[in-house]
Amino acid sequence: MLINSVTTIYFSPTGTTKKIINSIVKGMGIVNDKIVDLTLPKARRDDGIPLIDGEIVLIGVPVYEEKIPEIVYPFLANLKGNGSPVVLVSVYGNIGDGIVLNQLDFIAQKSGFKVVAAGSFIGEHSFSTEEIPIAQNRPNNDDLNKAEEFGKNIIKKIENINSLEDVSFKIPQGKLPLMAKIVPKNSARLFTKTPFADMSKCSHCNICVKLCPVSAIDKGTLEINEKQCLRCFCCVKMCPKKARKIIYKPKLLVSKVLTIKNRIIKEPKIYL
Repeated sequence: MLINSVTTIYFSPTGTTKKIINSIVKGMGIVNDKIVDLTLPKARRDDGIPLIDGEIVLIGVPVYEEKIPEIVYPFLANLKGNGSPVVLVSVYGNIGDGIVLNQLDFIAQKSGFKVVAAGSFIGEHSFSTEEIPIAQNRPNNDDLNKAEEFGKNIIKKIENINSLEDVSFKIPQGKLPLMAKIVPKNSARLFTKTPFADMSKCSHCNICVKLCPVSAIDKGTLEINEKQCLRCFCCVKMCPKKARKIIYKPKLLVSKVLTIKNRIIKEPKIYL
C-alpha cells in the first residue's frame, strides 16, 4: 500500500503533543496533510466533525489523570473512520501513561478505523515548574528523533502489506494507579490553585484568553472560572511576561510526591 496523504487530529494546549505529531508526520515524508487541532473550543463543536480524507490518520492527545482529556472524548468518539488506517499517540508527563492508548484503541475500532501503530511519548508535565521540574523541556531532540523514526517505520510497515487485513496489531493493556481510581474527576484542581494573574507583570496581551482550551479566562478581568479550568496551565507556560504561576496545594506534599514519581526518566514506548 502507498500512502500519500495524512489527516492529523490532536489536542495540545501547551504544544507538546503537537510537536510529537509533527515529528511523526515528518518521518512519514508526507507533505499533503490535513490538520484538525482540537485545542480551542470552536474546533470541538458538534458540527465540526471532519470528513476523514487522508489515506492515514494520526490521533494524538495528552494524558490527563491517566485518561483521555474529557473535553475531547465526545469529539473523538464521533469520528467516522471508514476503514482508514490510524496511528494512536499519547503524550504524558513522565509520571504515568495510564490507559489512554487503550481508550483510543476502543474509540478507533468502534469508529471504523484500522489501528496500525501506536506510541506513548514524553512531554513536559503540566505541573512542571522551575523549582519542581517534571520532564522539563521534553519532548527533547532525542524524543523528536524517535517520533520521526516511528513515522518512517509506519510507512515501511504500510508499504510492505497488500491490504489492511494483513495487519495484526494489539496494544498492551495499560494500568490505572490506585490514586487515579479513588480521586474524583478533575482531581488536578485538588492539588493546584487556580493560576491568577499578577497585574504588576501582566501586559494585557490577552494571549492567555486566546489560548485557553475551555475559554475559562475573562477578557476584562483576566480572572479564571474555577469550574471550567482544566489545570493544563497553558496560561502559565505561554505567558510572555510570566504573570501567572503554578502553586501546589498542599505545597510540600504535592512537591514531594511529584519529585518521587519523577525520579525515573521514562522513554517513548512504540507499538508497531
